[in-house]
Amino acid sequence: MIFYCHETLVYWSSSRCLPEQDRLAKSLLNLLPHHSFGKCLNSVGGWDVALSMYPKCATDANVVPKWWDHLHCAMSHYKFVLAIENTKTESNVTEKLFYALDSGAIPIYFGAPNVGDFVPPHSIIDGTKFSSMEELVSYVKALANDPVAYAEYHAWRRCGVLGNYVNTRAVSLDTLPCRLCEAVSRRGGRDARAS
Repeated sequence: MIFYCHETLVYWSSSRCLPEQDRLAKSLLNLLPHHSFGKCLNSVGGWDVALSMYPKCATDANVVPKWWDHLHCAMSHYKFVLAIENTKTESNVTEKLFYALDSGAIPIYFGAPNVGDFVPPHSIIDGTKFSSMEELVSYVKALANDPVAYAEYHAWRRCGVLGNYVNTRAVSLDTLPCRLCEAVSRRGGRDARAS
């Protein structure tokens, strides 16, 4: 089997620099070609490098973006996104996983033990299901080199097999601003009278 030598497979970004999260990320990223953005373990030369790497991610030419504004767009340029929750608590599934799925990448996930309840079937790689980091890395490399197996992780996008994902995304914190705007609009905008 031929492994990618020059393709950067994994995207990761973090801004909180939590010791356990950084240790886990470093143990995986040391074994795979990656770009690490954000404040923690940055491997690309600064916080704003993603915008120069992916200029189409700038949404408004008149606004100087903050470093985090364009990172979610940058995810779409990678086969895999490392998504590590701040805590590994039951049902604590956050935007880290949802942004990765929304970008079109396959998340390599470490977090909620019941994550399968919140995502489409066969859509993520649960890093906790591997006996070692080396086994996980071997799996990721093999998957990156097998177009059919890689495509199977995206079958839910074509087939509409979503499980609880639609409902979970609909009530997740990162969709709250859109839901609030929709509610205000349904009530006639900001000048509507309370009923």
